Amino acid sequence: MFENSLVSTHDRATAEERLWRAVITKTLEEWICGPLSFSRKAEHFLFDDSSDFKAVCSSAGMDPDRLRGRLKTIRARGIHKESISFRMLQKKLSPPQPAHWGQKAFGV
Repeated sequence: MFENSLVSTHDRATAEERLWRAVITKTLEEWICGPLSFSRKAEHFLFDDSSDFKAVCSSAGMDPDRLRGRLKTIRARGIHKESISFRMLQKKLSPPQPAHWGQKAFGV
């Protein structure tokens, strides 16, 4: 989901950089779509951690200050877990169903 937007030089990255970018991507997914406990841990890492965040970003070949700045912009715009989960839930729960679905399922 996030990998394409984070990595513009994907083909030129080393295997180690791709691995650390995958770690960042997974952390972003957990921050936005993960369970609450994972979301909180991911948010702490992305916004409050100073040493590990910089080390991971450097290993991924990314500028930690630029990434954190972009993430703060996203957070400031109000894009948060509840709104995304609600939109995802709507898509999952509202597939078109025939009107007689309940009748066939319960033998009526």
